[in-house]
Amino acid sequence: MSTKKMAIVGLFSAIAFAVMFLEFPIFPSASFLKYDPSEVFALITAIEYGFGSATAVIIIKDILFYFAKSGDIVGIAMNALAGILFVGFSLIFWRKSKVLSGISSVLLTTAALSVVNAVVVPLYFRIPFDQYVKFLPWVIAFNLVKFSINFILGVVLDKYTQRVFRLD
Repeated sequence: MSTKKMAIVGLFSAIAFAVMFLEFPIFPSASFLKYDPSEVFALITAIEYGFGSATAVIIIKDILFYFAKSGDIVGIAMNALAGILFVGFSLIFWRKSKVLSGISSVLLTTAALSVVNAVVVPLYFRIPFDQYVKFLPWVIAFNLVKFSINFILGVVLDKYTQRVFRLD
């Protein structure tokens, strides 16, 4: 990895970490599901430098947030998995169509996280599976909204940050 690429990954990791503190619930009825725009900066990094660099942004910002605020290793691991899935699915169709990339990344990430949450949430919170199923519509709606916003913001902001990536 070049010095420039490392510097930009570090910069976008720091920005992503900082915006993690801007978390807020999308749905008041499910206030435990909090949106933060940190994956936007991982998506921009993925578009410009690829999956590996975007994964580095996600892991760095999540480790920093774990020590600075969270202390919840399961929550941070789930956040990292969500971000990695999102940028990975976004890149699969990126070169073919941004619209297809956006739709597929939102739907595939939401579906994958629904399955992962179905296993993790009942175990982590020690609740019966049927209790989780009651919250499943909120989880699905939250992820659809969250990743739609993240994709749109990422595409829009990528146009403004391309000069940063192209500096020589």
